[in-house]
Amino acid sequence: MKRLHSVPLLLTLMMLGVHHAGASTVYGDLNNFDAVNDTGRDCHGFEIEIDDVHSTDITYTYDWNHYGPPKIREDNTDPAHSKVFVRYASTKNPDGTWVAGTFTLIPTAVLTPTDGHFCTDTSNYSYGCEHFGVGFYGSPTAVKYNWLLDDGTGTLVQGPAVNVGTPSFVYYPPAVAVPAQVVAAIPAPVVPIPVGQQFGEPSWVKVIKTISHNINPVALGDLVSADTDGDGKADWQNGEPDEVESEWKLLQINSAGNLAKAEEEGLPDDAGDGNEVVTRRYEFYKYAAAADTRDGETGEAMCDTVDPTADPTDPLYLHGVDSTADGTEVTDANGNPYFVRCADQAIVGDYIGAQMAGFDAAAPLGLVDNLQDGELGTPYTPRTVVVGGNSPYTITIAPGSLPPGLSIAGADGVLSGTPTSGGNFSFTVGATDADSATVSKAYTLQIDGGAVPQYQLSAGKTGSGSGTVSGNGLDCGTTCAVMLDDGTTATLTATPDAGSVFSGWSGACTGSGNCVVTVKADTVVSANFTRQYALTVSKAGSGTGGVTGNGIDCGVTCSVNLDSGTAVTLTATANSGSVFTGWSGDCSGTAACNTTMNAAHSVTATFVPSTQLYTLTVTKTGSGAVTSSPKGIKCGKTCSKTYTVGTSVTLTAKPARKHVFLGWSGACSGTATSCAVPMLGDQSAHATFN
Repeated sequence: MKRLHSVPLLLTLMMLGVHHAGASTVYGDLNNFDAVNDTGRDCHGFEIEIDDVHSTDITYTYDWNHYGPPKIREDNTDPAHSKVFVRYASTKNPDGTWVAGTFTLIPTAVLTPTDGHFCTDTSNYSYGCEHFGVGFYGSPTAVKYNWLLDDGTGTLVQGPAVNVGTPSFVYYPPAVAVPAQVVAAIPAPVVPIPVGQQFGEPSWVKVIKTISHNINPVALGDLVSADTDGDGKADWQNGEPDEVESEWKLLQINSAGNLAKAEEEGLPDDAGDGNEVVTRRYEFYKYAAAADTRDGETGEAMCDTVDPTADPTDPLYLHGVDSTADGTEVTDANGNPYFVRCADQAIVGDYIGAQMAGFDAAAPLGLVDNLQDGELGTPYTPRTVVVGGNSPYTITIAPGSLPPGLSIAGADGVLSGTPTSGGNFSFTVGATDADSATVSKAYTLQIDGGAVPQYQLSAGKTGSGSGTVSGNGLDCGTTCAVMLDDGTTATLTATPDAGSVFSGWSGACTGSGNCVVTVKADTVVSANFTRQYALTVSKAGSGTGGVTGNGIDCGVTCSVNLDSGTAVTLTATANSGSVFTGWSGDCSGTAACNTTMNAAHSVTATFVPSTQLYTLTVTKTGSGAVTSSPKGIKCGKTCSKTYTVGTSVTLTAKPARKHVFLGWSGACSGTATSCAVPMLGDQSAHATFN
């Protein structure tokens, strides 16, 4: 049977179903997460705990953050309840300092929801947020998130729980005359419940969903809050044109059996014949109401409904709703009731993160992005390499070879074994499923314990443009991280795609030449590519002149490529004996041409001989006369006259006795009796009298 799957981006990609050898059916969801570091301390990692699954259930991980691929381990201390930990953590420099970190939020003001795409910019450490991701099969009983802090001795320990939830999807296959359906639910974030109380820390979730769906596949890296393709829709929307925002929902984990606050479950989404992709965005905010709005006995947040008349785009003004005219009843720690006014409080607070999620019930055959390293003589943490498609698989390893002692099973695509040799191993995995679909991917796997230690060199790409980074086995595009022997000098080349330019390195390299770096620890570099657009200037008319500005000198240079976002100012100057009569194309008028390079632009400057004659024609309605200065127009009698280009002709309207002048149209406008007409072309004006 078809192996079904869906697509997430940050925190988790959860697969609901059974994972076993042989043909299998698996339903799943993919989730992407922006996490804000509001711990008040610099962090050096992030850990995801997934309860009641195994390491072989882990599929894709999203690794484009300051820490790179995670380390995955399984804890079977309780044989009945295994736990898997996906740990993104910084390595250390030779002097013991941390290589990477997520700084406490700078500036101290919180990010807005639209700023979440900053979290994928690995060249910048100042935004105070990261993007993580992991996918898995099975039905976990809990998913928990924690930032990792230095305990003061150089050891990473868990910081406070991250107050966000993980959505899950339930899939109902299509039946006769009934489309497939997907139900998305998001539980309250898993946070500690204080001793003696029944409710944990409350938080708000705002659910934003598309209401139409399509069959476009969604890759793990596509579920982000940015609009990288410039179509005006965030990437998590999967190109779907319609969007609807649900009501705000207060979530609060509890032991009181309050299901209304334990989970937000949406209405079913139709998914056609099962091939359509359903996407979601969940935004999380702090509960901002005063402390006296929480029940003193249980800890329950009582201001739990947002005023539906409030502006839903501005959390600072989202106030509560009261259950009675007296307010909302709250009980103190001694069981005594009192009333608070939820309507008088802004109950939705700071933005703390966003989860983008998608469900695809027909996942194609694929291979995971990265494999974690192993140790000589130590059992390798079993890891699913082949994802989706129809099992069983046919596996090939060529070119290269797996580390001795490791193998990939064709039944389930899991890598396992005990390495018997240390070193750096490069190989390509090919997989063919039962439907004859085929995929392949190159990997580099380091087995510590060999003669030479190795470190990871990873490359990223930033900016509005696109391109590739290559060198020393790295081809980004395809392979954005390689393992290199300690002391290796790597030379990386940045090559921009058509329409882009390479504008420089950041991270371990700077400047705009080749990046040359000696790898003595895990090393990160980033290449910035800038999108460029063509600015083209033409000249028209029988006169002569020039156009200058932003590298244009037309005459000589009539087209340049400029960076996206560049402000352009062009000036047209007529030669002696000629007159500039105006712009056409992407500019108009006779003043300087001002535009911004958010697309290719083309403008034309028109020059005519200073002896060029143009005709001014006047018409009128009603009783009155129109005269001109310079002379020539005296309408009634003479209503048309030719003038030299550039002449400013003043027309004056004079109503007949007992009549009034109502106004101009055409080359003149308004109700003043006089108007000036610049003769930069044939012109016509109309005067109305009553």
